[in-house]
Amino acid sequence: MKKQRNTFQNLDKDKQERIARVAIEEFGSQGYAGASINTMVKRLNIAKGSIFQYFGDKRGLFWFVFQRSVDMVKAYLKEVRDQSKEDDFATRLKKTLNAGVRFINAHPLIYRLYLRVFFESRAPFRDEILASLRHYSLAYLTRLLEDARANGELRKDIDMRKSAFILDAVMDRFLQANMMRHLDGGLGLYGMELKGADQWIDGLVDTLVQGIGGAQKIRAKIPTPSVLILAAVQAEVKGLIRRIRPEVKSTVAGKEYFFGLLDGVAVGLLITGPGLVNAAQSLTAVIWQAPPEFIIQTGWGGAFSGSGLEPGDMAIATEEIDAHLGTEPIDGSRGVDELPFELFSIEGNSYKNRQLLDDRLVKKAFAIVREAFKDGSSRVFKGPFVTVSTITATDDTADRLYNRFHPCMEQMEGAAAAQVAHVYGIPFLEIRSVSNMVGERDRRKWDTEGASNNLVQSICSIISNKKNLI
Repeated sequence: MKKQRNTFQNLDKDKQERIARVAIEEFGSQGYAGASINTMVKRLNIAKGSIFQYFGDKRGLFWFVFQRSVDMVKAYLKEVRDQSKEDDFATRLKKTLNAGVRFINAHPLIYRLYLRVFFESRAPFRDEILASLRHYSLAYLTRLLEDARANGELRKDIDMRKSAFILDAVMDRFLQANMMRHLDGGLGLYGMELKGADQWIDGLVDTLVQGIGGAQKIRAKIPTPSVLILAAVQAEVKGLIRRIRPEVKSTVAGKEYFFGLLDGVAVGLLITGPGLVNAAQSLTAVIWQAPPEFIIQTGWGGAFSGSGLEPGDMAIATEEIDAHLGTEPIDGSRGVDELPFELFSIEGNSYKNRQLLDDRLVKKAFAIVREAFKDGSSRVFKGPFVTVSTITATDDTADRLYNRFHPCMEQMEGAAAAQVAHVYGIPFLEIRSVSNMVGERDRRKWDTEGASNNLVQSICSIISNKKNLI
């Protein structure tokens, strides 16, 4: 490879830039074979010998020009990559292609220089130049793919090299069609205005990310989260939704689904709707399309007075108990007895209406959340949760439930979500904030604002420590 000589480096920057600009224009418009040193030196008003003094020969000048152009492109793409770190994968691809279109519009002769080398077999250093460009492009795209997989946006088993090759081929072909009429194929890409190009890019990237499969779901219709957060109603998790960036909203089986990054982790937040059936149906729909690594059930809950919990406190479930699933006792003096048959079994373990949660996971989460409230702004408890289908509204019923199961909190979704997570082998936690006490419903004694604020702080502490949990 030829390098420009020290005599060129000793020139003032303005003169260096002027020589580079004129050379790019000449090689870009005429190609290597048609480019004329005489034309260049005439425009520059310098002696022809100066070019040979600076670069050795025409080949040396061409190598300098191309390397200069490549460095500009690399700097442009590096800026796009670094400024889009917090974006999801599809957005980063769109920004990369948009940057390519805008670079071509701003520097058309630099791109024409690339096309000249691509299609002109006699161009010097052609093989080395094209191999270097492909290597850089594949490395750039592989980095985006690796980031997306780390954030849970891609399947774990995806072939990174093949995926990068497909992206590189499609994106390069799109940019070529934007500059060369005969590669347009009648699609209207040649010379397209920026607004039209943006729309094309959106559609192109969506197709790349979602796949083109029909009957078989080759790729999820929704982004795949690393952590899936479940809540019955949006009011409970408004603070969390505001923290997800960028917030990408969609629907899964008719339920609201928010996706984005929370403390650098790809999270999905699913509004399941209240109750066991809603929780099981919507969670299963997400797992089938985009299985997460970790599931957190959250929201507000009612605390039992015997537990010591008060509004604003936090609780983590050690066990999920379906309080209404079982056999009616003959004397009717207590809640339901357990079923005479198993509800489900996993690896030889039989489950009826009670599910013990992963003790190691619960203890780690408990320590993390307690650390988040070491200032004493909220207390943190752990204990059994009961799932009910009827909201407890009297103190007598609250006492009966507590005496039967000794739970710390009542809610309406946990047993169903835990069962689905167990069946699919996905780690599961339930973390709730106390909005009210179980029993007589006096909303004047509720603390939904404190419950919401503490819930956000708790979930964020869990998300930011995910690597230490699972």
